[in-house]
Amino acid sequence: MRTDVLDLYGFYDSALGAAASDFIAGWIADRWGDGAGARIAGFGYASPYLGDFPAAERVLALAPAAQGVMGWPPGEKNKAGLVEEYHWPLPDASIDRLLIVHGLEETGDPRRLMREAWRVLTDEGRVIIVAPHRRGLWSIIETTPFAAGRPYLKRQLRALLADTLYSDEAWSGALYFPPFGARFLLRAARAWERAGAKLSPGLGGVIMVEATKSLMAPIGLVQRARSGALRPVTARSAAYRKRCES
Repeated sequence: MRTDVLDLYGFYDSALGAAASDFIAGWIADRWGDGAGARIAGFGYASPYLGDFPAAERVLALAPAAQGVMGWPPGEKNKAGLVEEYHWPLPDASIDRLLIVHGLEETGDPRRLMREAWRVLTDEGRVIIVAPHRRGLWSIIETTPFAAGRPYLKRQLRALLADTLYSDEAWSGALYFPPFGARFLLRAARAWERAGAKLSPGLGGVIMVEATKSLMAPIGLVQRARSGALRPVTARSAAYRKRCES
């Protein structure tokens, strides 16, 4: 069961949600800038972050059907729509940048989700995942949507990316301040973030990773054949797509 879109909207419309999105958006901007010329999509509830790409060729917001969707951007022609969890109405290799926020942790099958993301990304496509951190307060204290679903450790995310043919390029954390909306805590949030990133980088409320689509399995990766023997995997994009459809 996914978090309802109205609950997600209410969180980001609050002072706590605004503070959280500022710290997350800062790292995304460091990685992708203003999105110049790129075709960008967000999956999950990524709309609070998609307005930061004024130079993109196009920007789309994809919302899983079980979550619900709200029109985006406000006051403009709608660019948001509901999609099936693992079947997006996008052509193969049609997206340059994909942002997954509130998307991975509540899916029933992370591998299928990342396979669908792989399908729509161009050969040099990049994905940023923002996921709740298992060791952070934000995944434990149920005052925000980041406590919903399955939180991740860095090694778990790295294993998922490798298994679904991505190469991780950059990692970061955010949300070191407590997940409460008290004014005095929010006033000190920036100091918390600076101190947490420096002194306790492994205790942020979210893990953020940027990964690139890979067209070949890593050298040395093996899978067990039906006979029990080991054989190397050298799948390219066409072969991988065939695996995904099986």
